[in-house]
Amino acid sequence: MAAEFQGRKEQLIFLINNYDMMLSVLLERTKEDSKETESFKELLQARTQEYVEEILAPHFGGMIGFVKECELLQERGQADQMQKEEKKVVMLIRSFNSGWKKAIDDINQDIMQTFTNFKNGTNILQAALMQLIQYYHRFQKVLSQAPFKQLTVRSELLNIHHLMVEVKKYKPNF
Repeated sequence: MAAEFQGRKEQLIFLINNYDMMLSVLLERTKEDSKETESFKELLQARTQEYVEEILAPHFGGMIGFVKECELLQERGQADQMQKEEKKVVMLIRSFNSGWKKAIDDINQDIMQTFTNFKNGTNILQAALMQLIQYYHRFQKVLSQAPFKQLTVRSELLNIHHLMVEVKKYKPNF
């Protein structure tokens, strides 16, 4: 049925909401560690992780793609090929700095309006924000190595603790 939706994001929303509902029914009627329950938990987790990537992409896709590409080049021992990306680094840092707070707020609103189960929506939001922090940490790590470690624009990098403080504002108090 999810295939009825054209966009992958909409398909994932449909699947996540349905897996969550099925899991709620199963938890009422079976043991928490039953085979069926575990199966739906795994499906829900997998689709949630995929959704997190989908929702981060419009706001942080440039940085995420850059990190993955640079890590792959480093893994292959081809870090010298990253030198041509210096102009991109300047753009990525300045773009992140100018829009990260609004992007987090937009992601929060999108998730909270999309998922009817508040607890599920909150869990998805937390997963998205944690994934963002991990990507930003990896971004900083890539920039701390050659050929980027001498770039003056690195001084403009947002301190990761500042990002974490902002993310904590979206953590539920229950």
